[in-house]
Formats: sequence, structure tokens, C-alpha cells
Amino acid sequence: MLYPSRIKIIFLRKKSIFFLDFLVRIDEIVRIMIAKTKKTKKSRSQKRAKRTRKKLKKAALDVFSEKSVDAATVEEITEKADLGKGTLYQHFEDKEEIVVILVAEAVDHLVERVRSYDSPPESLEGMLEHLLNAHYGFYVDSREEFLLLFQGKLLLKLQFDALDELEEPYLRYLGEIEDQVSIYLSPRISPLKIRRLACAVAGFVFGFFSFAMIGMTEEEIETSVKPLRRVFVRSLCTFLG
Repeated sequence: MLYPSRIKIIFLRKKSIFFLDFLVRIDEIVRIMIAKTKKTKKSRSQKRAKRTRKKLKKAALDVFSEKSVDAATVEEITEKADLGKGTLYQHFEDKEEIVVILVAEAVDHLVERVRSYDSPPESLEGMLEHLLNAHYGFYVDSREEFLLLFQGKLLLKLQFDALDELEEPYLRYLGEIEDQVSIYLSPRISPLKIRRLACAVAGFVFGFFSFAMIGMTEEEIETSVKPLRRVFVRSLCTFLG
């Protein structure tokens, strides 16, 4: 038989256990809510940082295409983006880092075009035609990226293997051209000769479109490039033997 005092003790003990369990559950709920709040704040901060980086890269690309990489300044980039210099340095180490990132992205976009065809061309001549068409499409649709990739000084560095941190994306670009044409070539043709072909394609694209940008319409460019392209392709085929 349980005495009233004993019953009271048991009741109070159960009540205490229930209350402690309730506090634990409340603590867990609070922890979850705090974690979700932190995650939301972090997500918003990340999205804001992503938008800012994108805005700075777009402004830099515009300035580089208007003035060239060497002539552009950080002040001009931040003014174009309507942001402070401090904001730029929160996201990038310096102007050169932005250049490297933009060049790598531009190469990705150009390589994507180079790889884009329904079926591989049947001949070397057909592949060279495809490569030039891919560059032309890139020029028409991504003018600022084209101007960044094929600026004279950068291309000159490319020919002398003096690209420093810019080396990787440009060599990847040349390597893609080499891979595309190699399947049509004899194994006896030296890798150096194939590399020279890739540089020749880049040089032709840069030379023609630099001239075209002086004042030619898209129709004039398309009409003018066709005969030059045919002669250039035949010359390359002869060069490769």
C-alpha cells in the first residue's frame, strides 16, 4: 500500500522527468531554428556574393574589350560595375586574377562550340572549315569574350610560350584544335607541326576579325571571310602534306 507521501513523491518525480524532457525538446527545436536561420543567412550571403562577382566580371569583360587588358584599370572596372574598389578586392586578388578567370571561361565557351557538331566532318578540310565556322559563331555571339581571347598582345605571348598563369586555358584551347584535327592526320606528322597549325588557326581568326571590326557589317564579314577561308584551309592542308 502506497502512503499519500509516497504517492506525492512519485507524482513529483514523474512531473520533473516530464518537465526535463519538455525542456530538452524545446532546446532541440531552438537549436534547429538557429541552424536554419544561420543557413538562410549564409545562403543569402552566398547569393549576394555570387551576384557581386558576376557583376564585377561582366564590368571587367566590357572594359577589357573596350580598352584592352593592359590599358584597363581597377578604377574603371569598379566604376563600370558601380561598386567600390574595396568590394573588388573582397572577391578578387587583383585585375590579373579576373583576367585569368575570364579567359578560362571564354575558352570553355569556345571549346564547347568547337566540339559541337551533329557528326564529325569526313575530311581534314571539312574539319578545318568547321573550326573556322565555330570561331566565327563565337565572334558573332560572344564578341566581348572573343576580343578578350584574341587581343594582339595575348596572342603574341601565346606564340612565344610566355603566358605565365594564362598558359593553361590557352594551351587547352590549342590542345582542343590539335585533338580535333589529329584524327585526320598521319601519325608521322610531328606534334610540333600540329601545334603550328593550331596557332595558325588562332592567328587567322585574330587577323581577319580584327580587320573586320574596323567597320564591316556582319553581312560583309560573312561574305568576305568565305573566299579567304577557302584559301587558308587549302594552304593548311598543303602545309600538313
